[in-house]
Amino acid sequence: MVAVTLRTKILFFFSFLIVSCGERIIIKEDELINGINIQKFIRLNEFSGKITIKYIENNTIKSKREYINGKKNGTHEGWWPDGKKKFIFQFRNDSSEGEHFQWHSNGQLFTHKIFKNGLEEGEQRAWDMNGDLMYKYIYNNGRKYGIQGSIICNSEKDLVINNDSIN
Repeated sequence: MVAVTLRTKILFFFSFLIVSCGERIIIKEDELINGINIQKFIRLNEFSGKITIKYIENNTIKSKREYINGKKNGTHEGWWPDGKKKFIFQFRNDSSEGEHFQWHSNGQLFTHKIFKNGLEEGEQRAWDMNGDLMYKYIYNNGRKYGIQGSIICNSEKDLVINNDSIN
């Protein structure tokens, strides 16, 4: 006799949800879909639809992502556990496209990047948690211009100090 756990029931429910509508999945950040991790499930099944991932601790939304045939498409958004915006990325056919923004956990803008056909294009910038510019450089036709690793604008602070982890 097989013991039916709550996790097994949840996985069964999500498996049913996926098969029945295939358009929207809502799960907790550590859950598996059909016994495999979320990203692998999306790729293997060429999933089309929206996936919302919630934090385990407080059941708030961690991210919302859109896929077409297993590839990233549309707007991908993320939030810190307290509900502050963490990132907004745009994708087209699995490639970064348009403006991408990331924020530190204190709400301060962290990065602003622009993508064209999956490659950085134009001015790219990043700030520390206090709002001081850490770097700025230009991409033109896939080539980076400017001083790589430059910390001139940041009073020679290490780029990693006080920086949030971005997923």
